[in-house]
Amino acid sequence: MTEENIFKLLKDNKELSSLPQVLAEVIRVADRDECSASEIADVILKDPSLSARMLRIVNSSFYGQAREITTINQSVVTLGVRAVKAMALSAGLYRLFENENSVVDRIRFWRHSLEVAIACREIAKACGYQPAEEAFVAGLMHDLGILVLESNFSDRFRHVWNLVEAGESLIKLEEENWSTNHCRVGRFLLTQWGIPSLIGDSIAGHHDEFSDENNTPQHRLSRIVSLANHISKFRICQLPPMGADQIEQIDSLAGSLGIGPTTLADLQEKTISRLIKESEFLDLKVGSTTDLLLDANSLIYKQYLLVESVLRENRQMQAQIARDQLKKAALESLKTITATLSHYINNASATILGRAQLVQLAVDKGTVVDSENVVDDSMEIVVSSVETISLVLDELKKLSSFDTTHYHDETSILDIEDRLKEHINRLDPKKLPQPQPTK
Repeated sequence: MTEENIFKLLKDNKELSSLPQVLAEVIRVADRDECSASEIADVILKDPSLSARMLRIVNSSFYGQAREITTINQSVVTLGVRAVKAMALSAGLYRLFENENSVVDRIRFWRHSLEVAIACREIAKACGYQPAEEAFVAGLMHDLGILVLESNFSDRFRHVWNLVEAGESLIKLEEENWSTNHCRVGRFLLTQWGIPSLIGDSIAGHHDEFSDENNTPQHRLSRIVSLANHISKFRICQLPPMGADQIEQIDSLAGSLGIGPTTLADLQEKTISRLIKESEFLDLKVGSTTDLLLDANSLIYKQYLLVESVLRENRQMQAQIARDQLKKAALESLKTITATLSHYINNASATILGRAQLVQLAVDKGTVVDSENVVDDSMEIVVSSVETISLVLDELKKLSSFDTTHYHDETSILDIEDRLKEHINRLDPKKLPQPQPTK
């Protein structure tokens, strides 16, 4: 089946070929330069469910109003036009793609989508892209093509998704089965809905590999969505650890947008810490605070394993190098080791800081009861993680200051792994994975 046939079939699906009328009207009115609160309020009043949702949100603790707001017009004034558009869009999409028998976990799907949307907005602010809310909308809808393929080809999609969860490439499997992929399907859907082509194009290209040739202003939103998706911590399904090519792509995307490592780590922290708050505002179910804590805990574990894996691979590589080539090879490997470890450290730092924010938020809201020592355990892991990161940073400093003659002594390099293993072994064995002996 060709992509053209796929799109014709999707176009004939009346449930997906057009947005719900009220949502389409909200987007159309909100996109006008001189739209008023009363105009949007008149449209929202046509949908009792959307009206009730807006009143509930604007009177929630998220906004902390001194007096109760009882009209939709007041709600629009309080929330702002762009916030109302994002809220209406999330509500409409959430209802449109509800499916109790879905093979795609809806909680994980919307958690990932919202995380990418928030990251898009923060990246847009960091690189001066305007309006930042446009990037938020693109991020929120970037994976809708997955749900479209699932709803139209349920049996085949279930088989594909099982392979994806086993570690195979989603894009590759989609191309093999439908001669297209969820990125291009998403753009087709948005075109049917009358969403601006710039947003559709950014969704179509969010899995592309960007180079200097497409580092142009018209590709800027695509690069923002791609970077946000790359740095997302909460995925729809488990994925294998990042390879060197993915790390290189992140650095390239961030550099092309003028975003340095410190800024990138900072906006990742903001993304994680705002996820719970904004899910409440948009009334999206993304899981409980405890669910996110468990996922964050798993992410920290992976950072330890990745650091250990990098060091083990480096040790094996060094053992194979002839002694007369050791000096040259060691100098080259130092650059690779430093860059790779720095990337993992930045990711770990962002995760840890975000986790601390989540713990504090959970305690402040009273949503986590510490009967099972969740908070205590979490803080122990935070402390242990910070200690390990400090140790790795110290080793990086030592590597950077090495005189070239030190490389003739293999132990100057190989002892790094042993020192880190010793540190990890001193941590609580119940909370951290034990390093495997090097073969």
